[in-house]
Amino acid sequence: MKRLKTLSLSAAFFLLLSSVSVSAVDFSARLLPSYDYVIKSSFQNVFGGTVGLDISSGIFKTRHEAYISLQAEPLFFTATKVDAVNSFNFAVALGCNFRITDRFGLSTEGYGGVWWLPEDKDNGLQSASGPFFGGRLSADYYVSPAIKASLYGGYKNLYYKPQPFLESVEMGVGISINLTRSLFNSDGVKTQTYETQPLFPIFYAHYDNNNFGSFTFTNIEKNDIKDVEVSVFIEQFMSVPKVIGTFERVKQGEDFSVDLTAFLNETIMNQMQNQITDALISVSYKSLGQKNLFESRFFLQTLTRNSMSWEDDRRAAAFVSARDGAIQRFSRQITLALKDKIATTPSPNYLYARAIFEVLKAYGINYVIDPTSVFSTSNTIAVDFLQFPYQTLLYHGGDCDDLSILNCSLFEALGVPTAFITVPGHIYMAYDSGLSKAQADAVYGKDKYIVQDDKVWIPVEITVPQDSFALALKYGLREWTRYADDHNLIPIHDAWLEFKPVTVPESDVSVQFPKEVLKNLK
Repeated sequence: MKRLKTLSLSAAFFLLLSSVSVSAVDFSARLLPSYDYVIKSSFQNVFGGTVGLDISSGIFKTRHEAYISLQAEPLFFTATKVDAVNSFNFAVALGCNFRITDRFGLSTEGYGGVWWLPEDKDNGLQSASGPFFGGRLSADYYVSPAIKASLYGGYKNLYYKPQPFLESVEMGVGISINLTRSLFNSDGVKTQTYETQPLFPIFYAHYDNNNFGSFTFTNIEKNDIKDVEVSVFIEQFMSVPKVIGTFERVKQGEDFSVDLTAFLNETIMNQMQNQITDALISVSYKSLGQKNLFESRFFLQTLTRNSMSWEDDRRAAAFVSARDGAIQRFSRQITLALKDKIATTPSPNYLYARAIFEVLKAYGINYVIDPTSVFSTSNTIAVDFLQFPYQTLLYHGGDCDDLSILNCSLFEALGVPTAFITVPGHIYMAYDSGLSKAQADAVYGKDKYIVQDDKVWIPVEITVPQDSFALALKYGLREWTRYADDHNLIPIHDAWLEFKPVTVPESDVSVQFPKEVLKNLK
């Protein structure tokens, strides 16, 4: 009957372990030297020590632990006129560690097993054995995450008929070493969740202050951790790791989250194909004064340098570059051709705008409908392919976003501020007239412009590059008016504050500038 009860209790204990939320399983070695104060025995002094292998598990996601322990205990008995004799005890213990603070805790355990006294002919003792049982209560001090010192006391009964072979109160000090932490460098932090977004090379500078994903970690130590520092390193595109989060203290069992940002270098602009990039996230922290490091590798999708998605229309401004080599060549030629006329014209920006239109027309720029473009579909998540200004010149054409980027780049290179105009399914551009409303009425006609932020903007439809400049202005204003309730004007300089312009080295290509077209420009 007693044996059945023991088996039932053991089964219930293991069922509890399997049903609760287990945060970790650890193996620990324990040494408990002891002195026994004898209550009943033929011996006067009893010394011993327990060696145990503990298998523990965190339960209910708290710092408390349940454990099962396999134990062996040699005991040494002394009495008057009798040489010391010894017995051997073997037991299984069930217990719990209750962590009160980071450093202090209480432990309680009950154990049972068998004891065995070898035959000792010198002392006239026959071999004897029997069951034994007992329990301990200890006060624990955690020296480090892997080492625990204890002061304990307990009751022990080596059962025998007609009276116990030994009934005593034991006391002693102990030490426990967590083998999992010491030998296998078990982590005290784990990744709870994470998500990443594709890396767009064109926004490499943007990612220094804007996230492309996030990580959430959990402190699975049995104590609070301090001086937590999270860093990320993408070896292919970074020179050194970047610290992306610091926390003075994270409580036991608590989650902490960081946004992924990175100081990427310009080598990412060499990305000509989509690829999977290896990255490393690290969490350094102190646990009970001991420095620890958790590292985890993850993967990012890195897209081509011409890739962009339209979650924010301002993003396209990163492709607008006044320093593009081919754009610089065109702008210098326009400046030289108009240098005598600029000083006498009432509206220099109008003259520059006409010059740009006529130069691109003579150069042979064409509007090409791109059936794969996602801008017209209003799909802000899908990845689009945008051309750098020099590419549009080399290809002699592009779709509406490519032509907008090209025109804005030329205007900006000439010192004329520009803007994107977006309406449903279409993007085009506007330039700052540099005039007051009254002056603009005289040059362009009454109300043939857009007023925003105290500037008078002139909309230009860039999809009619082979028609007339007057028609481009007419269509530009018509589109703005047609979508009066659903249009936006995005100044390029404002967009650059968030999405810095990028120039690729190979943009300094040789293009044939059509000089003759500007001779008769007025």
